[in-house]
Amino acid sequence: MAPRFVLAGLLLLVAFGAWRMGLLEQISPARLESLQARVDAAPVLAVFIYVVVFALLTGACLPVALMMTLSGGVLFGAAVGGAATVVGATAAAVLTYLAARTALAPSLLARAKRDPRMRKVMNGFGENAFSYILTMRLIPLFPFSLVNIAAGLAAAPIRAYAGATAVGAVPTSFIYASLGSGLGRSVNSEHAVAAALHSPAVLGSLTALALLSLAPLVVSRLRRRRP
Repeated sequence: MAPRFVLAGLLLLVAFGAWRMGLLEQISPARLESLQARVDAAPVLAVFIYVVVFALLTGACLPVALMMTLSGGVLFGAAVGGAATVVGATAAAVLTYLAARTALAPSLLARAKRDPRMRKVMNGFGENAFSYILTMRLIPLFPFSLVNIAAGLAAAPIRAYAGATAVGAVPTSFIYASLGSGLGRSVNSEHAVAAALHSPAVLGSLTALALLSLAPLVVSRLRRRRP
């Protein structure tokens, strides 16, 4: 295997292994009761493992970020779970970025630049990269993995990319971790879930998500007001 395909190949291997082992079906807050004792016995190691697993699975573009973030809130609480998710999400983004930059960019870059819309997006990564990437992270309309791949193809500055990703991951990471913490292990019971949904932690998290969902509208209106 050519060196530039090594990282992309490893991420594909992670994705295939996770699928074959049925890990996607196992990642759920409802299945965490058996893990809580182990987490309590070795919390630092548990957080480290969580960050590594989050980075590898999400870096392989598997759709596990939401359930893992909720699970992090259940296992570690809102503060630690949210912080661990920010670290894991940033590491995942960098992995996908590097894989796209090394394996895909040489063959797809010229083709992407021929598309006017893609060319506009890629130019944004080069001009005011930090604010451009931060906006894409904060607005829920842009899929996480697609932004990672596009940034890699455009060879966005790695420091600005990682920094904006870390900052942009903070709101959703802590909101979903807080939601997971509020629900806790009660997700096994429909009655308990109904009761948990009325708790201040869960109501606050849902309110924050609702406000965050308005971000695209706010950005659109601000752009219209510009001369």
